[in-house]
Amino acid sequence: MRSAQILQTTQTDQAFLAKITADADREIAAILPMLASREGTAARAAMPHRSAMGHLLGLVTVFTSPESGFHGSPELADPMIGCLERLEQLQGPDGLFGGDNLSSPPDSAFTINDACLAVQLLQVHGQAQGRLPGPVPGGGSAAVLQEIEARLWRIIAKITPALVEGGVHTPNHRWELCAALAQIHRLDPRPEIDLRIDEWLAEGIDQLPDGMYSERSPLYASAVTNPSLLIIADASGRPELLDHLRKNLEAFLPWFNPDGTVESVFSRRQDQWLDFGGAGFLLPYRRMALQDGRSDFAAAASWLGGFPLLEPAKLLAQTRILPGLAGVLPHGQEEVQQEEQQQLRMPAELRPERATLESCRTYRFRQGETAVTVFGGGDHSPSGVASGLSNNPTFLRYRHGNSVLSDVRLARNFFSLGPFRSMETLAEGEHIRLRELVEASFYLPLPAERRRADGIYEQSHEGRFSAAMDFAGRPTVQHRLGTEVTVAAKGHQADVDITFDGADTSFALELTFRPGGVLKGVEEVSEGVYQLVGSMGRYSVGSDTIEFGPGSAADPDTPPVYNPGENYTYLRGTNATEGIKVYITGRTRGTRRLTLRGTDATAGAAATAP
Repeated sequence: MRSAQILQTTQTDQAFLAKITADADREIAAILPMLASREGTAARAAMPHRSAMGHLLGLVTVFTSPESGFHGSPELADPMIGCLERLEQLQGPDGLFGGDNLSSPPDSAFTINDACLAVQLLQVHGQAQGRLPGPVPGGGSAAVLQEIEARLWRIIAKITPALVEGGVHTPNHRWELCAALAQIHRLDPRPEIDLRIDEWLAEGIDQLPDGMYSERSPLYASAVTNPSLLIIADASGRPELLDHLRKNLEAFLPWFNPDGTVESVFSRRQDQWLDFGGAGFLLPYRRMALQDGRSDFAAAASWLGGFPLLEPAKLLAQTRILPGLAGVLPHGQEEVQQEEQQQLRMPAELRPERATLESCRTYRFRQGETAVTVFGGGDHSPSGVASGLSNNPTFLRYRHGNSVLSDVRLARNFFSLGPFRSMETLAEGEHIRLRELVEASFYLPLPAERRRADGIYEQSHEGRFSAAMDFAGRPTVQHRLGTEVTVAAKGHQADVDITFDGADTSFALELTFRPGGVLKGVEEVSEGVYQLVGSMGRYSVGSDTIEFGPGSAADPDTPPVYNPGENYTYLRGTNATEGIKVYITGRTRGTRRLTLRGTDATAGAAATAP
C-alpha cells in the first residue's frame, strides 16, 4: 500500500489551489465583520466552542497563506485573539467544553482536532519562515502567531487527560475522539494516549459488508468517520484503517445526484430528512485518488470540486500541511459543463445503471436523466421513533433531469399506526417488493385468574399506547392490514403496484415534488396541496417532465391527508415532507398502480392547469 508520503511530491493543481484560496478568502470576509466590529462583540461572546475554534483556524489559515488576500493582514490579529479568548473562557476546569452535551469528550474532540490542525499549520508556517524555538522579540505578526500557538498548546494540554479517560454517545464519536488523541500523540507522544486509541480501535470499525458504517449516514461518514480514519491512519501509523475509507467511498459512488447532493433516505441520523450536500466527500475522494491512482475516485473528486466547497479555509489548511492534497488528479480528470443547463455533468463512474446497498435495503436504477430509488430498510424497534433509527417512511424517489419527485409515501387510516414502512424487502431483478403487516387489537375482559380486587394493574405498553390494564393477560379481537408495494423500474418509467389485504379502510398516496416546477392535471386542495382525480398529472421543471397517475375520484371518505402516526401526533410533532404535495386516494381493496414516467415537456397530450 502506498503511504501518504507520495503526496508530498505530487504536481500541484494550480486551478484547484486558487479556487480553495479564493473561497477561503470569501469565507473569512463573511465572518470578519462579526468578529471585528463593536456590534459583533455580543455575538462573539455567545459563540459555541466549535465555532470559535473553527473561526480561529480559518483566520490563521488565510493569515499564513501567501496566496491569500488576507496574508499577514493586521486586521486579523484582534479577531484571532478574540476567538482564542472565547475558547479559553469556554474550557471547563476538567479541560472539556460544554454545549448541548455537558462536559462532552466527543464534542470537545471536534474542537481539539481543529486546534491540533491549527498548531500543525503554525509549525509548518514557522518552519517555512525559518523561525527558531523560543519567544519572538518585539511585536508583529510572528509574535501574534507564537502567542496563539502557545495558548492553543495550553488548551490541548489541559484537556488531554479528560479525552484519554472520557466516553462517547454514538458510534462515530469513537473515531472522532481517537482522531483527537492521535493528533495529540503526534504532537506530544505519551504511551497512555496510544493505549487508549488501541482500546477504542479494538472494538472494530463499525462497517457493514457493503461499505456503509452502522449509522448509514452520509453526513457522519463525510464529516466524522472518514476524516477521523484519515487522521488516525496518518498520525498514529495505522494505514490499514484506510481500507475502511476506501470501501465506504466505493459504496457511495453510485448514490450522488446531479445537483451535488447524496442520497440519505436510508440514514439512521438526522440527515435522513435532508437534501444532504456531498461536498464533504471531496477531500477523501481526492486524497485516495492521488494516493492510489484511482480514476473512479478522481472522477468523483473532480466533479464534487465543481460545487461550492465545504469549509474552504479548513480545506486550505489541510493542503498547506499536506500540499499533495492539491495535486493534479490522475487520468486528466476535468470539470465538464453542459452548455444548455450550466450544470456539472456527472461522470460515468457515478451513474451506473443499477446500484444496491443491501445493508440499507436500498436500490437505484438509472436510465439517462432518469433515476429511480427504492428504499425498504427502515428500522423497526420497540422504542418506536427515536434518534439513531432509520424512521423515514419515504419508500420511493424519482428524478427526471431537473424535475424531482423527492418523496412517495403511503398513509392508511389504520389505528394511527403511521405510514407504510417495509418490514420485508425482496429484490428480484428490476422488481423490488416491499411488504408490511400491521396489527391492532381490541381487548376483551380479563380472565378470572388475572383480576385484582383493587382494580389496579401494572402500567404496560401494547404497541400503540400505555395503560394500567394488563394488556398481556387479556384475550383480543385482532385487526390486520397487509400491504405489498412492488416497484418495477424500466427505462424512464417506474410502475408501482400497491396491494392490500385485510382491513377495509382509506389510504392516501402522497407525492412530494421539489418546488420550482409547474403542475398540470390536478385539483388544488389548499396552498401547496393538490389531488389527482383524473387520469394523469404532470410536473415540469423546464423541459424535464414527470408524468404520474392515474388518479381517483375525490371522496370525503378517502381524504387527501397524511397521518405520521401516533408516535408523532401525540406529541404534536410530524415527519411531514417539504415541497409541493399531490395526493391520490382510495380504499384498501385489491391492487392500485401508480405509473411514473419521465418525458420531454413538449411530448404527449396537453393537460389542464389546476
